[in-house]
Amino acid sequence: MANKIFIDTGAFIALNDKSDQYHLKATAIFKKLLKDNSSVLFTSNLVISETYTRILYISKPEIAIKFLDIIKQISISILYSDHQIENKSIEFLKKYKNEKISYTDAVSFLLMKENKISKAFAFDRHFLLADYILLDETH
Repeated sequence: MANKIFIDTGAFIALNDKSDQYHLKATAIFKKLLKDNSSVLFTSNLVISETYTRILYISKPEIAIKFLDIIKQISISILYSDHQIENKSIEFLKKYKNEKISYTDAVSFLLMKENKISKAFAFDRHFLLADYILLDETH
């Protein structure tokens, strides 16, 4: 049975930035995921956009472009939202308006639900709030 994992912006940033507080943890988790033949990796086009933009503003354009090249090289399925998911995400944001959840995260939660993905490679407590399991070094 496939072990479906959704990768969030925070994980991609931590992998890319050696000064990030989660860099070592992210690197250990990612190495394990790449070796684990039962893991199927997912992300979304919104996460890729958010990650690219963050890297662009904290680093150099070449590093942001390198991130996009890496996405093409690894075995990862990219999920896309539609009108229905985005409308549901707005309802989710209204329900949790005091939590300061990003639009990308709200869409991610609904994409995960739709695709029956229960685990996230993320460092964002909002995934716990939405009842998802965060990976650690042991999975």
